[in-house]
Parts: sequence; C-alpha cells; structure tokens
Amino acid sequence: MSEDGEAAADPRLERALAHPLRAKALPLFGERPMSPNQVAKQLGVDVANLAYHVRMLRKLGCIELVETKQRRGAVEHFYRATDPPPEKPG
Repeated sequence: MSEDGEAAADPRLERALAHPLRAKALPLFGERPMSPNQVAKQLGVDVANLAYHVRMLRKLGCIELVETKQRRGAVEHFYRATDPPPEKPG
C-alpha cells in the first residue's frame, strides 16, 4: 500500500498500458478472445505493428493464449485478457 492508503499499481500493468496502442488493445482482449488480426482491424492499425504489442502484453502476463485455428495455411492465435490483472512478483 502507498502512503495515501491505495494499493500500489502493478509495474507490469503500468508498462503494458504505457503505450497508447497497448492501452487500446488490452480492453478488446477483455471483451472476448480475439486474434491480433481482429484487434488490428478493429483499431485500424497494421497487424505487424500490433503483433509486437501483443507479444509484450503476453510477456507481461496481461493476456493469455486460449485457442488456435488453422487459417489458409497459417495458424491464427486467439488471446484473452487475464483476470485479475497480473500480480506483483515476490
């Protein structure tokens, strides 16, 4: 807890939301499982750019892989937001 009595924010979540694209994408993964391609289309951004941020959100424990599907010779990955947000290590 901080001096004012509020719980300290998780630094991983702060880092995840520090970039505007990640801050826009994370709530979408909270609505339902989505692929990076679906999120990129919804946000109107390039999927290659979003893919980097999806990797960061996954590395930080903010989203998790829940399903894969074969799509035209490739594998599409579907993620959802973790609930509750990731805990502080230690």
